[in-house]
Amino acid sequence: MNFTELLHAFFDDQATVQLGRAAGLDPQETRRALDAALPLQLDALAAQDGTPAAAYVAEATASLPTFESVPAALNEPDGAANLQQAGELLLPALLGDQAAVLPGQVAGQAGVSEANAAHLTQMTLPLLLSLLGRAGLTSGTAGARLAELRGSWGATTPGIVAEPVVPVVPPVVVDPAPAAPGAADLGAADLASLTGPALLEWLRTQFSGRTGERIGAAAGFSGGAAGRATQAALPVLLSALMQRAGSDAGARDLLSRSATELVGADGTLDARVLDDPAETARVEGQGRALLGTLFPNLDMVTGRLGSALGGSGASAGRLLALMAPMLLGLLGARARAGNLDAAGFRSLLGGVDGHLPGLLPAGLTGLGALLGAGALTGTAATPAAPALSRAAAPVVTTAPVSPPPPPAPAPVTTGRRGGFPWWIIPLLLLLGLGGCWLVNQNRAVTPPASSAQAASIVVTNPTSGADLPAEPFTMSGTGPANTELTISDQGQEVGKATVGADGAWSAELPAPTTGEHTYSVDGGGGRSELKVNVTDSSAGTGSTGTDTASTDTGSTDTGGTNTGAAAGTFAISEPAADATLPAGTFTLRGTGTAGQEVELFEDGTSLGKITIGEDGAWSFDVPSPTAGAHTYTVRGPDGTDLGSVAATVSAPDADASAADCDRDYTLSITDGQTVNEPFRFGGVGQGQGYSVTVKRGARTIGTKDIPLDATCGWSYQSKPGAGRITYEVRPLGDAAAAPLSTVNLTVGQ
Repeated sequence: MNFTELLHAFFDDQATVQLGRAAGLDPQETRRALDAALPLQLDALAAQDGTPAAAYVAEATASLPTFESVPAALNEPDGAANLQQAGELLLPALLGDQAAVLPGQVAGQAGVSEANAAHLTQMTLPLLLSLLGRAGLTSGTAGARLAELRGSWGATTPGIVAEPVVPVVPPVVVDPAPAAPGAADLGAADLASLTGPALLEWLRTQFSGRTGERIGAAAGFSGGAAGRATQAALPVLLSALMQRAGSDAGARDLLSRSATELVGADGTLDARVLDDPAETARVEGQGRALLGTLFPNLDMVTGRLGSALGGSGASAGRLLALMAPMLLGLLGARARAGNLDAAGFRSLLGGVDGHLPGLLPAGLTGLGALLGAGALTGTAATPAAPALSRAAAPVVTTAPVSPPPPPAPAPVTTGRRGGFPWWIIPLLLLLGLGGCWLVNQNRAVTPPASSAQAASIVVTNPTSGADLPAEPFTMSGTGPANTELTISDQGQEVGKATVGADGAWSAELPAPTTGEHTYSVDGGGGRSELKVNVTDSSAGTGSTGTDTASTDTGSTDTGGTNTGAAAGTFAISEPAADATLPAGTFTLRGTGTAGQEVELFEDGTSLGKITIGEDGAWSFDVPSPTAGAHTYTVRGPDGTDLGSVAATVSAPDADASAADCDRDYTLSITDGQTVNEPFRFGGVGQGQGYSVTVKRGARTIGTKDIPLDATCGWSYQSKPGAGRITYEVRPLGDAAAAPLSTVNLTVGQ
């Protein structure tokens, strides 16, 4: 095994995940950071060839233990902290001036914060040096081995696979069956015969070329990334459709939703809808309603897809929304050509199982974690990170470091003592801290401190990736003395701390809700992030971390009049399909079964529940949505869709102002409901606006001030986690006032 093979096998997917947790990065961010950091470190080490520093690289390599794997090193007591401490010592000593600028280079290339990049590079260097020792770098071979490193990163070696989570599946090829006919030559009989890999290849061609680029561009992706994004989203959507069609009811629902207007007479995709912005918005609205049934944990899916594609979760969500009706339309055309019923349609989609990973574009095999039931339930495994880039990194020209020779190291005892990193002792002796060549070198050439080094903030408790109960906890760490720190959960401030003279800080934080949380600590120009998973939902506490306020507004009226449809027949009579509505609150009306409780959704976000009146009529004043296309869906007690309608909401008048609002206060949700998350509620009113206080039991976990918008409305969107939660609404600016409303809700699992 050559060094390139050894390097890629050592920093494999499992290593990526664990290094990311320690550095406060997700797997995709970590992989990008490693792709940037490892070539830079290798080239900086190679630049020492022919200088006295090459011998010091060899001595540092010999002083380090032989780490069998990255997880083994991190699983040692305080493993991550020990690696970071060693890296802090070694980086300026062995890489010279490059050590000061390397975190910034990594941060810029990987799109992560400089503090996280510094943390990762510090941990990586000792691991890399240990690996060089395994590869035979000694004092006698250092010059030759370091020279070999130049350009070795770009070498390609057959068979290098970093143990991907998703099995490698050969590209989809119709074999031994005849090749799928071209789209222009496909007749009804040919279309009816497409199954399994042949069907996948045909679908891939439908979303390829100019069509794929147009769809990706409409979603917000640019240049060559547009077509690649479309190709990456295709297997993700197919997997979700396959899971949804796993029952006859699900298959029937999909068949009923297949839009014939998106498919030409020959059964191929008609992408002319993208020529008209209004039609594009209408298709996107249809897609968002469909995504709500395909991905209960849509935020997770769009977040991972957007990250993998180098875009945002919003762009990924729009891409899926645009493609979903198109893809379902094509599959519906195939079902109609073959006269398939629900069972046949389920069998058709089941035939692609196992072949979907072959549709993923090169370098995006990490999206394989979204190809399965986990993407529906929100329990998708940690995605396999793409293989380390084989593209050759540019050679970094680093000035040779020529320190005076170090003193001969004294014998040391290498026994482990109380978790102290015993292998750092010979490093300290090698570097001669307290009067050695390193000190003399630093006096002669002092590398400029990076911003990450100038204001390094470290969280030591809890560790990134830790499991926490839903209870108040203490966060602690280190940082520059006297620095004022702000601690946020999902962007909302939850605590403050001041770093003491000894460099330590701690803060008592409120109990978080169940689920994954990202905490950030900011201060003095530095920043540190970590993710934790809150697993205990029985404590009855929560946090504001998943609550977000929007500028949407609204109110409700559960009464209404019969619009003429027969009582007991569910229908949405107002607004008309694809209507354009003015900004602000509007009313949904219809008929249904008297006394039935239904839940209303806006693009997958719950608006709450209403009970159909005794006369079979119902109405609901929708809190004013944001401008643009929306789909409103009504679901029955068993979660089935009873009906939906798409509408486009106009933007408010640019000259409108909330200064003259004098409307009676309303609230769009009633006390005692059990709702799905995310949900939003609001109303209209007067004055400046309203303040929403969020409680779990008697504990206040957050307050959000919401000013009135230009339509005199207000809205609050929340995703607090499962369990009982209370919202109190007061006039803005009067915290001592009695609540105008107190709403107790139960959030379903």
